[in-house]
Amino acid sequence: MNKYLRLFHFSKNEADVAVESGIIFDNQYENFSDISRDIDNRVLSCRDDRNVKNFRFKRPTLELVTNVSEIFDSQETFETRSQFIAEKFKEAIQRRFHKDFYLVVFATRIADEDLLFIAKMETNTALQVTDQNTLKTLRDVLPDSKSRLHKAVVIYKESTVRYKEGREEEGQERSNIHSKVLDRSDDNISEYFLGKFLESDPIIDNPEAAAQIAFENIALVTKPYIKTDREPDSVEKKLKYFLSEERQTSFEGLIHEVQDLLDFANADRPTDAEALAKQAYDNAKSKNNTVVQEFRAKLKRPPKKTFISSDDYGDRKFKVSYYESLEEADIIIWEEIEEYKILKIHKDLLPIEEKGHSNAE
Repeated sequence: MNKYLRLFHFSKNEADVAVESGIIFDNQYENFSDISRDIDNRVLSCRDDRNVKNFRFKRPTLELVTNVSEIFDSQETFETRSQFIAEKFKEAIQRRFHKDFYLVVFATRIADEDLLFIAKMETNTALQVTDQNTLKTLRDVLPDSKSRLHKAVVIYKESTVRYKEGREEEGQERSNIHSKVLDRSDDNISEYFLGKFLESDPIIDNPEAAAQIAFENIALVTKPYIKTDREPDSVEKKLKYFLSEERQTSFEGLIHEVQDLLDFANADRPTDAEALAKQAYDNAKSKNNTVVQEFRAKLKRPPKKTFISSDDYGDRKFKVSYYESLEEADIIIWEEIEEYKILKIHKDLLPIEEKGHSNAE
């Protein structure tokens, strides 16, 4: 199989997002073998990274599934299918990025396995982004030996085709991985990169994924049964504390953990711990068929950024913190104008309100 490589340059102005499509590189280009070998190593590194998560496409009829099954066929199909990928990424990300970046689409074969590698690569501060998508440009934007990819996906052709053609063994969803996704900017994986672009669900095969889906569904089914003298978010708070350390648990075990906060004798719909655990499990299973009853679990919070005033100026103190993913999604932006450092918040995407204030005695 020939290997094919293409770069798409993303930029934006006040009105629109522009995507500059690069030419297609293959073996006929000088130095292509060297740079494709370099990217192959990054594909393997991404696939084996401890932060990578396994995913499955939501439906076999997705256009992206068809694209993956055909993109390896020839240079002509790679051209049209990679263009589709870039347009789909543009639709998903919209204007939620701060710096220009390159979307790298690379069809490769490693150890007799066809792999599609898609990576979002920002430039370093020393590189001026241009519309000239050359091999030199790619070599410049690739992370150096001390840097790591921050957002990338490796899609497996064979497992994707098997899924598309209905040849997967029933009940083997957890072992039939369609893609591996690396996203260092947010432990929960940025919404635009998965939910909208890849249209995929996580395989519930790690403590973080298991904890997240169990937490969401147990919080949902217990709401009508929270005791009247308890806070509405008391179940969520207790679960977060309980799952702050990794442990072996189950849906029923988590219900028992919060049972003291619940009144099962609800006049409208009485229940018990076992029935509520089954309801939470069934809800989770309907959303993701790789969910299991018992699992190891640990809740992880997305990484935060915190800014504080550098010195103590009496009552002139400042502190602000937010999730890094808000900055990654261009919802929060820092700017400097003369002597001011300005924090901008996209008010439509992140409505805020004053929580109140206190006066010093």
